Amino acid sequence: MSHSGRKKTFVDPKVQGALVRRLVLHWCAFIAVAGLVAFCLQVLSNPFRTMEEHAQQVWWTHGPFLLVMVFLLPVFILDTIKLSHRFAGPIYRLRNTIRSLAKGEEFRPLKFREIDFWQGLAEDFNVMVARLRGDAVDAPPAAATIDAAEPTAVAAN
Repeated sequence: MSHSGRKKTFVDPKVQGALVRRLVLHWCAFIAVAGLVAFCLQVLSNPFRTMEEHAQQVWWTHGPFLLVMVFLLPVFILDTIKLSHRFAGPIYRLRNTIRSLAKGEEFRPLKFREIDFWQGLAEDFNVMVARLRGDAVDAPPAAATIDAAEPTAVAAN
């Protein structure tokens, strides 16, 4: 059963919240460093002005950039939540399916949305459940089910 019309985007507050907090931290660090560099360059361009004049000049020169960045932050956050939903959503569905199986409920094959990551995980899980239930399963070899887009482990020498 595919949930192509999921209504809830923020499904895993712990994972998605951590991503949003990290994004905001990086954004704040970028704004602080960019502001400091802009101020230092302003002071170096004319060291005989007062600090107030430098601050005013930096504001007039770079203020519009700062305002644009402030208005872009919510866009960045929303996009991060939407992107993270493509991997948090499938894990959320997998966890709920495992819980329903543990309660003895009827198994419905797991299927993720087309845009979700880890499509092979759902297929592998469905094969595993079928095999554990004793159903005859013609599963392709493990190497054949690995998606080219999915990362593989590389041994370090």
